[in-house]
Amino acid sequence: MDGELDLKFDFDLLTELAPIDEFLVNEIDDITLSQVCETLECENAAFEGLLDLSLTPDSAGCGAMDVDGIKTGAMDVDCKDSASTSSDSRFDQPVSDDEILKLIKDQENVNTKNNTKWAMNLFEKWRANRRENIPDFKLMTTEQMSFWLGRFVMEARKRDGTEYPPRSIYLILCGLLRYLKDNGVYDKNFLDENNGEFTDFRKLVDARMKSLIDKGFRCSLKQADPILPKDEETLWQKHVFGKESAEQLQHTVFFYACKVFGVRGYDEHHDLQCEQFTIGEDSAGRFIQFSGRATKTYKGGLGHLNVQSKNLRHHSSPGDRCLVDYFELYLGSLGNTGAFYRRPLPPTDEEQIRFGQQVVGVNKLKSFMKTITQKGGLKGNFTNHSGKRTCATQLYMNGVSEQEIMRRTGHRCEKSVKKYKRSSEQIEMDVSKILDPPMNEPACDTDPPRKKN
Repeated sequence: MDGELDLKFDFDLLTELAPIDEFLVNEIDDITLSQVCETLECENAAFEGLLDLSLTPDSAGCGAMDVDGIKTGAMDVDCKDSASTSSDSRFDQPVSDDEILKLIKDQENVNTKNNTKWAMNLFEKWRANRRENIPDFKLMTTEQMSFWLGRFVMEARKRDGTEYPPRSIYLILCGLLRYLKDNGVYDKNFLDENNGEFTDFRKLVDARMKSLIDKGFRCSLKQADPILPKDEETLWQKHVFGKESAEQLQHTVFFYACKVFGVRGYDEHHDLQCEQFTIGEDSAGRFIQFSGRATKTYKGGLGHLNVQSKNLRHHSSPGDRCLVDYFELYLGSLGNTGAFYRRPLPPTDEEQIRFGQQVVGVNKLKSFMKTITQKGGLKGNFTNHSGKRTCATQLYMNGVSEQEIMRRTGHRCEKSVKKYKRSSEQIEMDVSKILDPPMNEPACDTDPPRKKN
């Protein structure tokens, strides 16, 4: 439909950035944009946790010290003891600059890096197409950056010549801003409302985005569909879920790791270890205990000092579909240690459920949800993200508080978890009936029937 565009990246341009996973291009609407948007909205508050910290004598583990004659406390330092332990084996070998740089790079979000590459690549192509003496972006003065960024926002187009939707423009600018920060430029935050030097530029961007809305461009975001209870029952009835084979059991455990513990996408699944799951029993019955590690919403760095990783306990009712039984069987088949997803093996006369030592690859994991829903004959836009959306949607449909939903999904703010909540068909039908015009009911005939002559 004219003027009605889904929010998406320039796929052709994205494929020029190497190396970029083909799956990332195919799933860019559902996964990359939602994750990048959340990252962008939170990254400027990365060090909020530091504001709540205070160094007390107890937390520091020592008193203060005298430095250059300035008395800062009462800690006594024995120089002889310090020298004698200078080669203590508890310390590692000196690290190199390359090792430090690699550590930092390895912890960067892949989708965020791709967004930065995409934005800068687009800007450089526009800059070359202008055939003017436009300065290097990171070397521009404030006046130059305000001027040329304004022209870029007005002139940037997709490969097919169509205009970018408003939210895509915002993502491009965020990518360019991150590029500046990555290159040590911190004094030119053109998106900061408190930066008066870029006031005119922000007015231009605001007007540009509003004009695109007036033209009919939408900011819609294609999302993965949740698996509703009736569809979930279908998967059980069609034996997509069960424990008759290793593959069937693995698909069952995969889906419920998504639904019950909010494990997302494929990257978290790929990093899962058997040791993160524990089978136990308390006064309420048998349970599965899940201990989370680093995720997209919890990295454990300076910005997350006041955030805890997931630690969830799920009780399951006894019966043919008791999840504790399924997870216990699955973990036992893996030896209760090592990678959580390994290649299923054919059954033998002695052993029905068998797994090899080979870890399931990323590409295979990416296809799990699609394989599950196709075997069940389900219709919709189902990706691995559907599992986490199923968790939030079903809890929402049953009146669970947003705080508890966030605890399961791992989100840190209500704004993020609301993106995952989807109305059920029944709720949509009820709302439609409420808003429909009043029914024109036929008038009742109160006159007695006439006798036939």
